[in-house]
Amino acid sequence: MPKIPSCWPDEAGLCDKRLPEEALRIRREHKPEPLTSERYLNGFNVSVWLYRESGGRLDCKGFLNTTIGELNRRFGPAQTPDAEVGFHSEMHAGQWFKEHRTLKPLQVFSERIPCPYMCAHMLRNDFPGLPWFYYYNRRTWEQGGKLLKYPADVLKSVYGL
Repeated sequence: MPKIPSCWPDEAGLCDKRLPEEALRIRREHKPEPLTSERYLNGFNVSVWLYRESGGRLDCKGFLNTTIGELNRRFGPAQTPDAEVGFHSEMHAGQWFKEHRTLKPLQVFSERIPCPYMCAHMLRNDFPGLPWFYYYNRRTWEQGGKLLKYPADVLKSVYGL
């Protein structure tokens, strides 16, 4: 059973336990191999959203980021270094929910706090009032310009891996 995640805003309440459980299930059942090694815990972020269908039923849906390596394999390298970014799981989710307007997002769980440059901006503007829950915040683990813990360090602990 995964541990309880942190939240934003602070008064958001508790994360629905299905969300981190689904994130762990996605990692364990990923094919061709599970995403539970240190390499994959650091390289992939899982985002799971709780939503209500128009009939009132609650469900959740998970999303993985698309890595820079995957984009390079599929499309070749970026033409400029500043374009070398992957597609974040929260952005995949946001687009999916924009295309499925009958579904109402209620909570966002992302293993890493949504990035302040793209994802947090998108969530605040396109899904105002939606609480975010997360395990890893890079800013928490930076000290004197050095990173003390990586995502894998935190995720191994909270997932019991």
